[in-house]
Amino acid sequence: MRVLAHQFIYESARIVKSFERRFRHSLDIRIQTGDQQNDKRFEGDLIFCTVDQFLSSYLTMPYSLSSRFANLNAGAMVGAYLVFDEFHLLDPGSTLPSALYVLKQLRQLAPVLLMTATFSATMLDRLASELRAEVVSMPPEEVRNIETRDGQVFPRERIWQTAGTPLSAASVLTTHQHRSLALCNTVKTAQKLFRELRTLIKEEGLKTEVMLLHSRFLPDHRRNTEDRLRRLFGKEADHSGSVILIATQAIEVGVDITCETLHTDLAPASALIQRAGRCARYPSESGQVIVYPVESFSPYGKATDNPQKEALWVREMRAALTWLQAHNGEVLNFEKEQEFVDAVATPRDEKILLELSAGSPMHAEKIQRVLLGDRSPGDQRLLVRDADSRMVLIHPEPDQLLSSPYNAIGFTIPTSALFGMLKDWLERDIEAEWRVKRLIEDKNNDPSEDNRTDYGWKSLEDLNLLLAARVLAVNPLLAGYFEEEGFVSDRGNTGFCSTLPPLATQERTWERASYRLESYENHIQYVLKALHDLAMSELKFPAQALERVAGWPSGSVLQAAWLVCLLHDVGKLSQGWQSWARAYQKQIGHPVPDSFAVAHTDSEWDNPFHQQADIAVRNKHPKPRHAGEGALATAGVFVNVLGRNELAKAAITAITRHHTPFASECQMYSLEPQAKDHIRATLPKVPGEVREKVDMGNLREKVLSPPNSFSGLLVEPGEIFGWLAYTLLARALRRADQEGTARGSRKEV
Repeated sequence: MRVLAHQFIYESARIVKSFERRFRHSLDIRIQTGDQQNDKRFEGDLIFCTVDQFLSSYLTMPYSLSSRFANLNAGAMVGAYLVFDEFHLLDPGSTLPSALYVLKQLRQLAPVLLMTATFSATMLDRLASELRAEVVSMPPEEVRNIETRDGQVFPRERIWQTAGTPLSAASVLTTHQHRSLALCNTVKTAQKLFRELRTLIKEEGLKTEVMLLHSRFLPDHRRNTEDRLRRLFGKEADHSGSVILIATQAIEVGVDITCETLHTDLAPASALIQRAGRCARYPSESGQVIVYPVESFSPYGKATDNPQKEALWVREMRAALTWLQAHNGEVLNFEKEQEFVDAVATPRDEKILLELSAGSPMHAEKIQRVLLGDRSPGDQRLLVRDADSRMVLIHPEPDQLLSSPYNAIGFTIPTSALFGMLKDWLERDIEAEWRVKRLIEDKNNDPSEDNRTDYGWKSLEDLNLLLAARVLAVNPLLAGYFEEEGFVSDRGNTGFCSTLPPLATQERTWERASYRLESYENHIQYVLKALHDLAMSELKFPAQALERVAGWPSGSVLQAAWLVCLLHDVGKLSQGWQSWARAYQKQIGHPVPDSFAVAHTDSEWDNPFHQQADIAVRNKHPKPRHAGEGALATAGVFVNVLGRNELAKAAITAITRHHTPFASECQMYSLEPQAKDHIRATLPKVPGEVREKVDMGNLREKVLSPPNSFSGLLVEPGEIFGWLAYTLLARALRRADQEGTARGSRKEV
């Protein structure tokens, strides 16, 4: 799926340039995948991403961000036009049911397009029913006309064959002419075949180049290889010379290349057809596809003594080999490929559909539990993808990466593969001071809700703790990286070391932020201006769509956005918070008068003097929370303006969780006597239709005992329209708050 995203980026450049010339409007095009994270916050106009990145973001456990920003990306999906290519590749036990849960919600606001060439008719019809969608199929005659350009050229021709033994270097070299492609099911087998083939070519004195492509290369190296593939294997390429490409299923979709002979490990029917698409790809070309039996069914499943109890993918792979053996030597055109899919995949699809139907309520319950913050280490595997991944960093002193570990240069490895690697790393016979460490995020060290996450490393010596880790650090004595082979888990001392990107890149994720003294009034002004500049254009369409389907008044969602940004920091106007802020400013030698309402203090995360002052002040003036307290204080204002409905609850929830994504509690507080004056001073900065509805009489100025009913003010995932509104408002507020704070630090609007 990553390769597919990369190919879309490559091919979209020409189309977008044409769009910009015609409509005089520029588009911000970005990509977000595990190995090319150019849009961690989903801020582009046109974003190409993997389904993992999409689902993990919408389900508030984003792969791309730390847990402190878990609710930042979900709103980016609401109201967006969603296109899912190669939908058949979604894991039926995790990704597919989660995607259906999400799409049933989001299709109510904007179009959704699912594309596939290899689903059985049974599966297509059922998915259309689930999503209330229309199936648009292409008749075989139309396919032939497109392929032959209405008879002007000959159709392409692929002869399918089956081999009797597993894929080997000798079998690849025996049939090689000018361009060959060998596809392996795992990175490990691809690397092994690559090494063996290069050795064999050297022994025979041949002038054949061997290339390797899989998911564990550094982004620049991978892009260079993909660009070279297009030059050597592309439609307009000069096919003289001799080149063999070894790759994994990472290339079975997306890369626009062709070859004369394609060798492939046995795989599910849909994957085999996708892989075959890299052979004799263009009209008038002919080639052969050779399918090899496998000794291991990884990563699709495991063989058992009782085939009836094997994983559905494994059973389909066995059926696929049997079908292909019965049709050995035949040319499979589009109609024949569909016959292959229906014959082999229909039993699996029917089983999947039964399981989807039976498990839908339980799956929805798990998702809603996760959305509320009640989560366990295996949730990403259960809800996003059964083969979910972890980031692996290589460094002799990983503490040097703690300032921004999620931005460090590393490798995304499936947990299924990591278990074997970890076992090897822990047991390998070498002398090492330490072997593997897992990242620890200290999310509860600071109840004051500062925008900061404290990180640390803890030795990982138990395989059972792997799922609880999101980032691993491996001693470079155990693993490494080669430019031609990529990440290697079985060899160390390669000279590779993970590094951090430039500081500007780190700051975009808002880790380790520094602050400058700022008044409440100025901060709100900056945040409101940032809302207008950053978020309003993103909010406009989804707000209107949500109002329409929810039956809310026109303009109410945008009014809610202005209100949450206007009132999000009212909790800082409490006596406790201001006492702490003034004491801190005095401690560092820059006191402020009692009439000055502080929104941010002078605070540099790497300044020892500021750190010591903070510790000294907190011993006398503990820094209280402010988000939930501000939400409770202003709840009456929201109800008065928006009504007693899900939208008001969404706004209250957005304020409650604008620092801590799953907060649901509120402390006692008492606003300062002049709090209303500070709020009134900010009212001129919001539109008149919002300003005139704000009644300070609805402000709850104090809560002197812990509120028992605070959670009743917060929206629940089951309140679909309210939850969608919450994701929009939380995203708008957090983006505006961060940008406004940055502008305040620079003293500019």
